[in-house]
This record gives sequence, C-alpha cells and structure tokens, in this order.
Amino acid sequence: MKYGVFSDVHGNYVALKAVLDFFRKNGVENFICCGDIVGYGPQPLECAETLRGLKSLVTVMGNHDAAVVGKMDLKWFNSNAAWAIEFARGQLTGQALDFIAKLPEKIETEDFTAVHGSPRKPLTEYLLSESQFTDNAKNWSVSPCFIGHSHMPLYFREGERGIPETGFLKPVLKVFTAGKVILNPGSVGQPRDGDTRAACGIYDPQKKYFELYRVFYDIEAVQKMMAGLKMPAILAERLSFGF
Repeated sequence: MKYGVFSDVHGNYVALKAVLDFFRKNGVENFICCGDIVGYGPQPLECAETLRGLKSLVTVMGNHDAAVVGKMDLKWFNSNAAWAIEFARGQLTGQALDFIAKLPEKIETEDFTAVHGSPRKPLTEYLLSESQFTDNAKNWSVSPCFIGHSHMPLYFREGERGIPETGFLKPVLKVFTAGKVILNPGSVGQPRDGDTRAACGIYDPQKKYFELYRVFYDIEAVQKMMAGLKMPAILAERLSFGF
C-alpha cells in the first residue's frame, strides 16, 4: 500500500487536481492530508468537496480550516488571510462546512501519525528546528509523523547518538529505517520554499520510504481567477515566486 501525502491545499483546486492526477498515474489510491484545505485560494468549495469525495483519505484540521468553522479567532491571522477565510465561509456549503468542522486535530494509525502544525500544538506551532523536534517527541508515538503548516518540505529525525537532524526534503528517495521521523511534504496550494510547483510525497509503510515530488500546474489560470474575484493581490502574486 502506498499513501499520497500532501498538505496546505489552501483553496487552490487547480493545484490539487494536478497533484491527485499525479498520484493516480502512479498507482496511489490512499491519501494523507495534513490540513488547511481552505484559505488563500479561490476555490475552497471545490477543494473541500473533492477531498470529501475521496474513498480512502485520512485528513486533519489546519488552522485556516479551524478558523473557517469558528474554532479559531480571526485575530490570529493577518488581514489578507482573514479576508480569504471570510471568503471561504461564503463559498462553502453546509456539507463542506460539516466535513471540515468534524476533522480531528491529530490522527495516529498503525502506520503513521498526522497533524497540521506539531504533535503538541496541532493547530498553531510551526515546527522548524531540531529543538522543537526534541520537545515534541513525547507527544506522538507512531513514526513517521506527517505535518504541514510551514509550507516547506522538511524532515526531522533522530540521528546518531540521539542527536536530531533536519533539512529540506528534495525530490530524491528518502529511506527511514530507525528512530522517530517527522516529514513535511510542503504545500500544494501555496509553496514557500522558492519552488512554484505544487509539493507532495508518496509514502510506502512496508518499504519505509518517503519520496518528495513537485507537480506543475497552471498558476496563471489560478491568478486570473483570483483577480476576477478581487482577492488580495499579494495572495495571487506570491504564487509566481513560491514564497
């Protein structure tokens, strides 16, 4: 069994469709989403309904998801992000809102753990350092732990003599055979590592490997859609730069 792992779709349905098409072409029929289905992008309803319709999906709640269903206060978001959350509320149907509202903040299976931010603070913590990895160790059991939130493809793992290691994930095979590992597949809808392509990964729990992939999608089409909806210009512009 292989899992397609992705996060931070953020209402970018064009990018999501490209990623799901990529997964299916590679024989992937099981999916892990690390949250933030909505926010920033122009098609929150299409993203929510598409994920709701997947037969084999494990997904957790992100902070933008929590805000759109009233579980987080908008004061935690900048003005552009808050605008997009209000926009998403106006677009989502009852079924889509119900789907998002019922998402758990953390999921642990026999093969993996999934959260949005970090195991100890699923909705709010940006896990970016070795010290955070160490501090979170007691808050999860099943490795690997998949996270999102930072929009950057990163790995954290127990190195030799228990010294933690971290770095950017590149589109090469990563094999993890021992110790705890946290993996961030980056963002589908709004990458922030300087690469404009949608980010995702494939995880094989039997072979214990995770491989990162980048997928091209029609950025200009999304930007035109955002302009037509009069969304904050910065949300569209940053798609051209991957930041």
